[in-house]
Amino acid sequence: MKSPIRGFGVWGLGVVINLGGLGYFIVHGWPGEPSACIHYTPNHCFCEAFNLDDVLQHKPGVRQVVNTWSNLYAVFTSLLVAFIIFYDRKKYLPAQAPNYLCSHTWIPDLYIFAVLFLGLGSPWFHASMTEWGGFIDGVSMYVFTAFLFFYSLLRLTKKQSVFWIGYPLCLVLFAWLHTRMDSFVNIMILVVAYLICEIVLWRQTGKILLGTRRAQGLWFAGVFSILLASFFWWASRTGNFLCDPQSWFQPHGLLWHTLAGMTALCLYFYFRLEGSQAN
Repeated sequence: MKSPIRGFGVWGLGVVINLGGLGYFIVHGWPGEPSACIHYTPNHCFCEAFNLDDVLQHKPGVRQVVNTWSNLYAVFTSLLVAFIIFYDRKKYLPAQAPNYLCSHTWIPDLYIFAVLFLGLGSPWFHASMTEWGGFIDGVSMYVFTAFLFFYSLLRLTKKQSVFWIGYPLCLVLFAWLHTRMDSFVNIMILVVAYLICEIVLWRQTGKILLGTRRAQGLWFAGVFSILLASFFWWASRTGNFLCDPQSWFQPHGLLWHTLAGMTALCLYFYFRLEGSQAN
């Protein structure tokens, strides 16, 4: 597969594996231990109503319809990233790429997968209400946030070995930590590590967030999106003021999920500007 079109292959394979796997279990039923979120009264499973007996009896189907299918946004955001990477690879020869996300390496392809899986990891939990579905959901967030950290380490060190060795080891570590610590704590560790890298880059280069208004605007738009998403995540939790279990309007799915995806897009466009004459 030629490098310029490789991203479409990564995108297509990721879509087929994720949606194909989901489809199999939706048709044949969901094995495994029910999520611990069901054991509270009321349950703590992110508001949207579902049939508890279906979970306990491992029945086919989708438990939380809105919180599950709202994640399809990621099919389109990751495809947009794939198209822009294709454009950049057609534009730049390997030695001319201004940064790693415009390069012919596998790093841009990995970002396509991270953006896709950030969305398509979540339905494994919301469709199943199982512990293993929740594990996949958690790992999908680590795949994205760990990328931010290790990509920034790559920007600092210019050594791909730092990225390709550290990133997978980090994912293994945080997958293990997921079984022992709250996922919010794990994500915040990775986010803080990423922010420290940005501060070090600023001190090294003398440029805050690449030093241009366009780049800074994209970065702050991404931060605003995730802060707003986090507000809706909290406000729509079971028992909070935006939670209506029977409503078609589920802020967790329609706002938390999609705004998190917007953050992934904003940060992609921010990283892409580094070293470019267009910034």
